[in-house]
Amino acid sequence: MRTHALIVPMLLGLAACSPELAGPVAPIAEAQVTPGPALDAGAAREAVVSFIEAYRASPQQGALPLAQHVAGAELASWVRWLDVQHREFDGTIEAASDVRDVEFIGTLQARRANGAQVGLSASVTFVFDPTDGDPIELVRVLDGPVTLVRPELGTYRVLDLLRNGVPMSDGIELFRNEELTEHPVTVRLDSLFMFPPKWQFNVVVANTGDQDLLLDPAGAALFVDSDEGFERLNGAITSSLGVVPAGGTVDGLMVFPAQETAQGRVLSLVYGTGKDALRFEFPLDDLVAVVPPPPPGEETA
Repeated sequence: MRTHALIVPMLLGLAACSPELAGPVAPIAEAQVTPGPALDAGAAREAVVSFIEAYRASPQQGALPLAQHVAGAELASWVRWLDVQHREFDGTIEAASDVRDVEFIGTLQARRANGAQVGLSASVTFVFDPTDGDPIELVRVLDGPVTLVRPELGTYRVLDLLRNGVPMSDGIELFRNEELTEHPVTVRLDSLFMFPPKWQFNVVVANTGDQDLLLDPAGAALFVDSDEGFERLNGAITSSLGVVPAGGTVDGLMVFPAQETAQGRVLSLVYGTGKDALRFEFPLDDLVAVVPPPPPGEETA
């Protein structure tokens, strides 16, 4: 099976940012809950169901329908790179959703926005069938409270929810202006998804030169500082990063086993070989603020 055909089982997965509600996705205290009218309750529940359906259909319909149901920078980034994941998979993807319960908890009021919280019991199952290899089934359990923001009366978007028992926002690290340039190539580290049991680095590579650039597989890795020097961790890399066409820009994913800490870790990409090789190294010590703990029953590598 080709490496890029293996990428999707190691991954998780473009909306404009809406005003955000402060606070975690954990169930809200009773004192914070304001009983809402039937319109709010119905609209909030419908928004959650529509989100689940768009997530299920994302392999076939693309990112746009799902992007219309999310708010906030974290979930907008997740939707964007979920679309890259689906696009890069060499095979077919089938999905089924199981929505067991959607219960309106109450409305939320914050200084910058209004919203609501809904109790959800649901799951989405994806079956990845690569061109070369056996099908693999992955289940995303979405049980728990869903926090929504209300951009306008009667309209809600999902701001945060639990994925396999952990708030999705806790596992998404967004980077600002984290890019390196070695003429004619610029590599931008867009974000990191820390969804156990994998870490997914989302990378944008631009080539302003007049020749195609080839990735050096030996230089594309996550390196860990140890007593004996830097240890190389092999991962899976989407084929989009393998060749960056002249004058082109590509989005790609680099996936490695989940880490207990970002300290002493360096993400590396190398384009070309020999003395003309272009090296791009991103030390993660100061980039990753907090590494979320693994869900109960799971361990990191």
